[in-house]
Amino acid sequence: MNNVHRSIWSSKTGTFTAVSENVKAAGKKSMSGTSAAGSRARLALNAISVAVMLAFGANVYALPVGGVVTAGSASIHSGTGTTTIHQATQNAAINWQSFNIAAGQAVQFVQPNASSVALNRVVGANPSSILGSLSANGKVFLVNPNGILFGQGASVNVGGLVASSLNITDKNFMAGNYTFTDAGPGSIVNQGTINANGGYVALLGANVSNQGVISANSGTVALAAGNAITLDMAGDGLLNVVVNQGAVNALADNGGLIRADGGVVLMTAQAAGTLLQTAVNNTGVIQAQTLDNRGGSIKLLADMQGGTVNVGGTLDASAPAGGNGGFIETSAAHVKVQGGARVTTAAANGQTGTWLIDPQDFIIGAGGNIDGTTLSGQLVTNNVNITTMPGTGNGDIFVNDAITWNAGGNFTTLSLTAARDVNINQSITATNGNVSVCCGRDINLSAAAAISTTDGSVLLSAGRTANINGAMTTIRGNIAICAAENINISGALTLKNGSSIPAQSLGLPLGLTLNAGYGATGPGTGGGTVVFAPGTAPVAMTDAPATINYNPVSYAAPTDYLPNFTLVTSTLTQHMLVFASGADKTFDGSTAATFSGLKGAPADVSLVAGPGSSANFVDAAVGENKVVTYNGYSLTGANASKYALALNCCGPVLARTTASIKPGAIVVPPGLGTQGDGLVAPGESVTGNGTRPNGSSIRNYSPPLPEQYVTPPLVALTVVPSEIPTVTVVEETPPPAIVAPPASEKAEQPKAVAPPEAPPRPRKQDRG
Repeated sequence: MNNVHRSIWSSKTGTFTAVSENVKAAGKKSMSGTSAAGSRARLALNAISVAVMLAFGANVYALPVGGVVTAGSASIHSGTGTTTIHQATQNAAINWQSFNIAAGQAVQFVQPNASSVALNRVVGANPSSILGSLSANGKVFLVNPNGILFGQGASVNVGGLVASSLNITDKNFMAGNYTFTDAGPGSIVNQGTINANGGYVALLGANVSNQGVISANSGTVALAAGNAITLDMAGDGLLNVVVNQGAVNALADNGGLIRADGGVVLMTAQAAGTLLQTAVNNTGVIQAQTLDNRGGSIKLLADMQGGTVNVGGTLDASAPAGGNGGFIETSAAHVKVQGGARVTTAAANGQTGTWLIDPQDFIIGAGGNIDGTTLSGQLVTNNVNITTMPGTGNGDIFVNDAITWNAGGNFTTLSLTAARDVNINQSITATNGNVSVCCGRDINLSAAAAISTTDGSVLLSAGRTANINGAMTTIRGNIAICAAENINISGALTLKNGSSIPAQSLGLPLGLTLNAGYGATGPGTGGGTVVFAPGTAPVAMTDAPATINYNPVSYAAPTDYLPNFTLVTSTLTQHMLVFASGADKTFDGSTAATFSGLKGAPADVSLVAGPGSSANFVDAAVGENKVVTYNGYSLTGANASKYALALNCCGPVLARTTASIKPGAIVVPPGLGTQGDGLVAPGESVTGNGTRPNGSSIRNYSPPLPEQYVTPPLVALTVVPSEIPTVTVVEETPPPAIVAPPASEKAEQPKAVAPPEAPPRPRKQDRG
């Protein structure tokens, strides 16, 4: 009899069954044994194909077989249609030849308490098929490198569940170190119903998928794809999941229902290398609504080098009853939002939550990451924060589709935060909404586009230049435009009635603020002016103040911007920026900084530190023209009202300047260098380049780093032989100095005694 076999579908058991090659199958559900490897390699994204792969070749048993307790204490009792495991210790590990539950059969774990954990490791060659009932008053781990299928009709009710194709050692498990490594070839798939309310459900493997129902209210549901994963029990039913090592073609997929109201849902996949791709897909429903004022969180995270998150179906972190909306994050190198996707963090009686989208680059428009119509709809029920991270992309954001929304009384904000540029090529129109744009380089508002808000505010902050070529209009809101260098304006700016209402003010100063040159190095250097193109319509201000902060060419020749404004019951205040001059200091190991005054010496104004103020170098190392940041300082003096400190408008509001940390004196131990024909005296101080305070230099001197100028004490070292070829280092205490006795006492001194033939052997060094 040969070993050639094939698998046919059994409607009775709900699995594939290994049979002789001569047995015929009913229909098209048979699989050739010789094609199994190819099927695994071509993993499909639908549950049927995955289930076929899992069940192929499995010997069907009604209940678990061959259980052996390997750690802790437990007893196994098998009856007709039921297996009961009585666990006597808090943690117990059992190796099984197979772990299956047929339809209509049941496995129950009776554990000491809800915190007890039972590890079930399958050491046989077949995947696990769970089609019946699995229950426990505590937590159950099921580990099978060949895969696990919770089929249709499966019912799991436990305090916590981990289903994994990655292994965990008994030692780590018993110690509570839940580190899983070395993913097997099998996938983890759920098509049944899994409940662990107040606890957690974690599906771990290279490929994990949910096509059924998973529920863990006030707890955590995690689908994590990788080759090494660590679980950390955070308490209160929450679970922290870290993918320590990625897997080839890692995939986390949801096409069913995942519910964790008042808890956390995490889907994550990490690649095995920077050139490999991962995917996190949602086409089903993920719900983590606010429960008992405890907000829910949904995170879909793929690799930031080449991973993709596909957002479809429903992501619901709303607060439909007595609380605030939750938090949703979709982060990967590429994030694609389907047109029919529904994402919501709305709150019926609280504050709307936030949806964070975090890719390398982002395009709003046809062929991009999301179209304008879809984004407009999402802004009705979410604060949307699109933040790009540099990687293989540039970190740019493009608005190529028009965006229009009315958030009603919720006041939502569209935030565009780019590592490099933000290019607004189509209009943005918000009612009861705000627009916030921050970038590391340039903001470009094209002449064909416009930004308009009603009952909302606008912030545009550029790390280099803000180019405002289109129109900007705000009614009952504020506008702030900031740039490290120039603000170039050729579009019409109109503002009526500023706002101090927190939800629609963005925390900005009342009215209009133009702040150019906060990145300059001093008056007249590094740019930093507001430039109105010839023929530009005057800025129209009605019932709201306007403020301009700019870097002047000279404090003696200020610029007057009043001709560029039309003011109706409004005022214009103009400030010249001042820049602190950082004081150089000698290295002392700290980052503390001080100032020597203001650059350009503006008359009758000085810098004063307020309560809680601070000024610090970026680090304590020696260097020239190092950045110094400071906050909590203000201006004082007779002309203080004419000036303003150079401050940025996005991120931590810190002022910046530069200064140097000089090398300090170095205590040189004997023998490091020579001067003339003698050694440097012990403990003598020299400068970093080897010069004494008296001006003489040290020949052949190689200065150590200034941070290392504190010389450690010298310790005598002795090499002691050993039976094994190692060197043992022994610290010896120097003998006390010998003082000669008075001459009258010399005759009474005892004769010298010969030392022992060999000193006692020191204890061997621990090789650890």
